[in-house]
Amino acid sequence: MLRATLRPLMWFLAVFWLAGLALSCPFCLAPPQTFAEQFQLSDFAVVAELVRVDASGVSQPGRSLLKVRSILSGKPDDLQACGLQLAGGIVYPGELTGQSGDLFLLYGDRGLPQSPPLLQTFSLSDGTVKGGSVTPLAEPAGTATTVSVEPVDWTENLAISGLCFGYLQGLPVRSGPASERLRYYAGHLESEDAEVAGDAWAEFAGAAYEDVKANRDLYQPAKLRAWISDPLVSPERLGLYGLLLGLSGDRSDADFLRERFLDGGTGEFRFGAEGLLGGYLLLTGESGLLRVEQDFLGSSGRDTMRLALAQSLDFFRVYEPRVISAEQCSRCMRRLAAGRVLRFTAVTSLARWGDWGALPELMRLADAELGPIRQVSVVEAGVRGQQGAARFAGVRPILEFAEQCLRAGSVEQSDSGVVIRPSAEQMQLAERFLQRVRAEHPELLPAAEPEFVAPQ
Repeated sequence: MLRATLRPLMWFLAVFWLAGLALSCPFCLAPPQTFAEQFQLSDFAVVAELVRVDASGVSQPGRSLLKVRSILSGKPDDLQACGLQLAGGIVYPGELTGQSGDLFLLYGDRGLPQSPPLLQTFSLSDGTVKGGSVTPLAEPAGTATTVSVEPVDWTENLAISGLCFGYLQGLPVRSGPASERLRYYAGHLESEDAEVAGDAWAEFAGAAYEDVKANRDLYQPAKLRAWISDPLVSPERLGLYGLLLGLSGDRSDADFLRERFLDGGTGEFRFGAEGLLGGYLLLTGESGLLRVEQDFLGSSGRDTMRLALAQSLDFFRVYEPRVISAEQCSRCMRRLAAGRVLRFTAVTSLARWGDWGALPELMRLADAELGPIRQVSVVEAGVRGQQGAARFAGVRPILEFAEQCLRAGSVEQSDSGVVIRPSAEQMQLAERFLQRVRAEHPELLPAAEPEFVAPQ
């Protein structure tokens, strides 16, 4: 029952993994939006200090009065139009939870004109509140003039600590080189402030591998080992820290990583340990791969281990072919294709790599599952259609691999501009295989066609 439940999960994770392979850190889960990304989505972001909260009454809804401490983002025209300035006062619609002096990160956009105007700003110089206008703080009380301002649509608020405030003020410019920006975030990966630590991790998780690798001299193995050893480390950070240790550590760190693949209590492969495996292979190369194969592909290996191995092979094939060669990646991936649970994952990768030389081995796997073949009528094929397709589910990705082989031989280039073309002999072999299966098992092909499309 567990294996039947796990198989669809493996297929889903395989597709999810391949879709995001080239976009971000290869061993990280999809990160949430970072502070810097959120700044770009709003007209302005400010940090403001809570002055007081006015509870809702009969004639007035609840509101919170704040003093601007820092303007983190915003075009000058937008800020001026809405009356937002350093040390100026603002009114937030709603009762914020906090004490006087607490800090809040506020995101806002220029709102639509309203009648009567929505209360947005107030004067801190004389303590009076003015609807729809702002009194500049710098002028003495009682002499300030008021100017009309546009309403503000406050979209989000977040209570922050002083530590987070300092972090936000130091954020590198988003338009700067990604590899240089990561140097700032590396110093905050395990900050005492959860918001800061989470944002720093998200910046790494969304970064390209080459930018992460460019800072390998910055990562500190001693700190990484301590973080990985922490039983409370979150799984999403575990993968990143394993990768960073693989980039910055030595042979002793390889042994350290290998000892932590499995959960000490359950013996199961740890959730998030894909990065530990990737880091281990970065340090050990092809000799480490052979040792991993013995452990992961043997009788004691688990499907979660094999999926992590497939992900690592994809990583090395794309990013680090000098550490583990294309030939070794293909050899190991073909071994993974021999198992039914990971076959979809493995065959997808082989097709994406253009490893058309794997076709004879895959054909032997298909023939072994199809078993004794006899001719069937079209009527009989229709009767046993879904039953046959379910029974031979392991054959379907192999059929599509052969189809992809033929397609690769008939196109000049893909959207990426790179196509590994099969040889004439490989195309002939794929065509003969498909013709034979069409004749002997016609119910398989229609079910297979929409199931599998190898990315280019």
